[in-house]
Amino acid sequence: MSNEQKKIQQRVILYNQLINFFWSIIAFVPVVYFCYLHMPLKLLYIFSGISCLVIFLPTSWLNKIQLSQSSDAYKKIGIRFIKKYTQDGDLVNRFIKKQHPQYKYVENKQAIKKLIGKSYMQEKFHYIVLVFFICIMVYAIMQGLIGWAIFIGISNIIYNLYPIFLQQYNRIRINYLLQRQANR
Repeated sequence: MSNEQKKIQQRVILYNQLINFFWSIIAFVPVVYFCYLHMPLKLLYIFSGISCLVIFLPTSWLNKIQLSQSSDAYKKIGIRFIKKYTQDGDLVNRFIKKQHPQYKYVENKQAIKKLIGKSYMQEKFHYIVLVFFICIMVYAIMQGLIGWAIFIGISNIIYNLYPIFLQQYNRIRINYLLQRQANR
């Protein structure tokens, strides 16, 4: 890898981390504040443990609970808009491409296949956090803190559900690309 490629890669990582930081702050600061104010520490540990069980889900199960096998369903729920403002999204790629016209998000078939594994990892991460936020939301409802429950629920949709759908959508697109290459 040349020095220029290393610089581009470092810039991509930086931009992606800035976007991750932005979304994580928006989602986690209110949840952490809620937990600090209203939840016993023991319960927080229990919810964390329950959430981490998602790690053991096989990828075949993730495929079974996928929203759709067609990219059209994802487009209908606005995933293309969300894709603009996420890690490795359109905004980051466009910005990098403007500064470095030679930049390619994926350069070969092996890199494309690697993206599939990365998408499953990112989907599992968001499922872990989704389950954690659901546990906290249910606790908030049981405590009669409906405003907090609604707020955490909205955060959950934005920070976890849409990114889960985005990973599913990306895999559909990647598999379509691999099929097209195989048919050449």
